[in-house]
Amino acid sequence: MHAPLITPINPANKSDLKRFVSLERELMKSYPLYVSEIDDDVRKMLTRKTAMASNMEFGLFIATENGVDVARCAAIINKKYQAQKQAGAGFIGFFAAAENCEPAVTAMITEAEQWLKERGVTKVIAPANGGAPNSLGLLVTAFDEEPMFPTVWTPPYYKAYIEKLHYRPAYPLWIYDVDFASDQYKTTKERFEHYDQVAIRTVAKKNWNRDIAILADLINECFVDEWEFAKLSHTEAIEFFGPMKDILAPQQMLFAEVDGKPVGFCFALPDLTSLFRSFKGKIGLGAIFKLLTGAAGKFTRAGILGIGVTKAYRGKGLSKAMAIQLYGYHESLGLKRSLYYPVNEINHESRGFAASLGGNGRMMYMVYDKVLE
Repeated sequence: MHAPLITPINPANKSDLKRFVSLERELMKSYPLYVSEIDDDVRKMLTRKTAMASNMEFGLFIATENGVDVARCAAIINKKYQAQKQAGAGFIGFFAAAENCEPAVTAMITEAEQWLKERGVTKVIAPANGGAPNSLGLLVTAFDEEPMFPTVWTPPYYKAYIEKLHYRPAYPLWIYDVDFASDQYKTTKERFEHYDQVAIRTVAKKNWNRDIAILADLINECFVDEWEFAKLSHTEAIEFFGPMKDILAPQQMLFAEVDGKPVGFCFALPDLTSLFRSFKGKIGLGAIFKLLTGAAGKFTRAGILGIGVTKAYRGKGLSKAMAIQLYGYHESLGLKRSLYYPVNEINHESRGFAASLGGNGRMMYMVYDKVLE
């Protein structure tokens, strides 16, 4: 057996980039719960053709054993994240690997760490595609369960690969299941379903960009203490949320206002996991039609992805009122339960909020870090 070969990938070379982008799907093809990324989205990010990626640098690597590609990763520097959150931080993301190829993974990650170190990075966060709202974390339990869109499924052996490279479990992420039949949910619903202290409205599709800009401002204010979030510009938010405009029911995105001033938000998504799995990384006209009709149709799962209230209106029940209104929409569609996710383990306020809704939580994803020496 020959030593693994680690190849830097040039994203400007179309064939090299295609090799990198398609590799995860090739490595995961025998795992029925895996959901492929959309190739075009990955290409645009890695070639810095998105507003969010314009703040980033990428070093791409593929590991090969005996002539076969067995792993890939991207070393990522997000300059905005460094400026706003952690000055010396970098990321390793877009990680994928075959089973039983530890030497290749070790050599590849070591190469990626060196790339980051040469550019001034002193701590690596992994796996993470540059910080939220991009994908982050490894699944650490429930490997036999369908992931909930847009969270990902990863195989159980990834954890050993990362931990053997001396990465420390640093940022646990919880997912809460809210049972609409639970006594706690019913009690909270009874108290807050007729809340009238603040006006709550749905997103206005005809003024979509305006409302998404409002959402960005609220996220920036309400999520300022979350480790994974750097502030979103209006351009970044409009670009990121743009694909949701035609598939998201207005009832899935709420705004709270006082005298026309936004003071809170709450948004949820239907579970599109099975649809995205069927796309196999490709979005054509047929996939778009399936997405539109599938999202508009009766889905079997949904969940609140984000909720926030400005400081002046916290402690007044507004968060619960928005959540109950949004969950009421899910109930109207026949759902018996919904999710509240993902939640940082150290965010005790958010975890307590989930519990107050009757949520039953599990720590399901982990993001790691490592100090470079």
